[in-house]
Amino acid sequence: MLHAMRLLLGAMAVMFGSVLLAQPKAAPTDSYFPLKVKTKWVYRVGDNEVTVMVVKAEKVNNEEQYQVDTIVGKEPKTTEWYVVRPDGVYRTKVKDDKLDPPIKVLPIPAKKDTTWDVNSKLGTQTIKGTMKVVSDQDKIKLFGTDYETVLVEGKDMDVAGAKTSVKIWFAKDRGIVKEEFVLQGGEKLSLELKEISEGK
Repeated sequence: MLHAMRLLLGAMAVMFGSVLLAQPKAAPTDSYFPLKVKTKWVYRVGDNEVTVMVVKAEKVNNEEQYQVDTIVGKEPKTTEWYVVRPDGVYRTKVKDDKLDPPIKVLPIPAKKDTTWDVNSKLGTQTIKGTMKVVSDQDKIKLFGTDYETVLVEGKDMDVAGAKTSVKIWFAKDRGIVKEEFVLQGGEKLSLELKEISEGK
């Protein structure tokens, strides 16, 4: 069950960021992506836990790119790469496959009612739809911690021919604290942040 869930979540991560996002060293400290190399998050996924970690940063085509691994047990299950550009955070690659074009995960600044279209390919898979910042002051509580978040939603996205809806909650100084997927057929999956430890 866990293996099947991770495969599914890995596929969703192609577009929606089921891992946290990285920010350049020069980014403001009040950002929604205050990540450093070796920063680690632990998420609850059903009855299981998934660890996400910023592994490294390196220059690629004059851009700082960040490798983020999703780990189940001791083994990385998904590796993704991100860049932060003036207009937003983008996912550029999943494992060895480039997203063409890169997919914007969150606009900068993240203002309510901002929308953007997604139309990308990962290998032979297409990813299409519209994302929207539904709220920039959405309050949620996870494991006793209150967060005021930016809520991003994509309704009826086309992911490799399957309809998928997603909600992502981004918290200041924490990145993604929750994700919720509704798959074709009505099945729901969620990830919730349990703890975070910052890198150096």
